[in-house]
Amino acid sequence: MEKHILIVDDERLILFGLTEALKTESVQIKTASTAASTLKAIAAFPDFDLFIIDLTLPDMDGLDLAKNIKKDNPSAKFIFMSGKYRDKEDFINNIEGGDDIEPCQFITKPFDFEKTQEIVFQALEE
Repeated sequence: MEKHILIVDDERLILFGLTEALKTESVQIKTASTAASTLKAIAAFPDFDLFIIDLTLPDMDGLDLAKNIKKDNPSAKFIFMSGKYRDKEDFINNIEGGDDIEPCQFITKPFDFEKTQEIVFQALEE
């Protein structure tokens, strides 16, 4: 069964690198660079299996975007990414409301692509 991922980051190289690292025959990837373009992508295709969202977007905080998505899609799964936090525990302990979004995972920038692939494909299986 084909899975659908939406990757949200305002850095083109991040979008390109993650798309290349994660695409397979059974995984379709779309990208967005702002919260507004993310919401348009969801309106056009509401059945994403996983959202990978940068915490720092130009038009909205990534956590706020996830909360907005979660309102209409309570079963949505998220992976947050940032260069500011060491891991999921550091993220949850230092961001107010960080533990409100479940299920979620966290990946750090710069990426270890093998670890990132492992986290993403595990999230798609859950």
